[in-house]
Amino acid sequence: MNKEKFKAFFALFIATFFWGSAYIFVKQLLNNVSPYMILALRFCFAAIILIIIYNKRLLKINLKTLKAGIIMGIFLFGEFFTFTVGLQYTTTSRSSLLIASYIILLPFAYLIIKKKIPSVSDIIVSILCMIGVFIILGNDLGSFHLGDIYCVLCAVIYAFYIVISSKYSKRYDSGILNVLQVSTTAILSILVLFLFKDNRFIFTISDSLQLIYLIVFCTTLPFFLILYGMKYVSATTSGILLSFESVLAAVMGIIVLHEAFTLNLFIGGVIIIFSFILSELLPKISKK
Repeated sequence: MNKEKFKAFFALFIATFFWGSAYIFVKQLLNNVSPYMILALRFCFAAIILIIIYNKRLLKINLKTLKAGIIMGIFLFGEFFTFTVGLQYTTTSRSSLLIASYIILLPFAYLIIKKKIPSVSDIIVSILCMIGVFIILGNDLGSFHLGDIYCVLCAVIYAFYIVISSKYSKRYDSGILNVLQVSTTAILSILVLFLFKDNRFIFTISDSLQLIYLIVFCTTLPFFLILYGMKYVSATTSGILLSFESVLAAVMGIIVLHEAFTLNLFIGGVIIIFSFILSELLPKISKK
């Protein structure tokens, strides 16, 4: 493994850590803040931060980059809208399980967008990884309800977002793409906020600090890290690594929410780690 690929893996893992922690913070915020307000505040402030950071690069925007950034932003908005709204109606563990199903959808999203058949090894590791996620979080599937529908939609959109991001991040400046996708999401979030007219925000110091954490560490920083990582790592391998989000969310639940450590968590985590290793070791049967 060369130096750039190692740095890409590390970047994706750090992003995964912050996204895993987001489940806990968003769930707690929903007690006092509407999901539409969370989206609007989260992405508006993140967009402002990114515009300040990349202001000089923005002068290099061309039509193709603009189009790519907007497309990514539309999928990004869809992903976070369904995730945030869906978390109102279901538990954190249930949500992470259903959203993690994007892993098994990745090869099919890859087929639809890039018009190329994924390798047999990609399909194998995706299925294996999904088995690990189900073992960790699949104790209480119960009946299907509104929150589950939102989370399944989120998984579908997320799978397409990863493939699209992988495609564009290799062609265009990742900094500019980051500004464009987050800004597009911010604009759409504001429109939705006005559409649903639910601007509930009960101000507390705790909620404000959690919101700041979401803006900086779960939005601004991860997207920079992910777009960097995807320049050097395949879409499927990126997806497998990002699937650690569900494992980390479970671990954080144990630490922060004092949930019990289970055998399912251990076995499922081992399977996911093994699937990631296989994604690098198995020979690719078909070209990407």
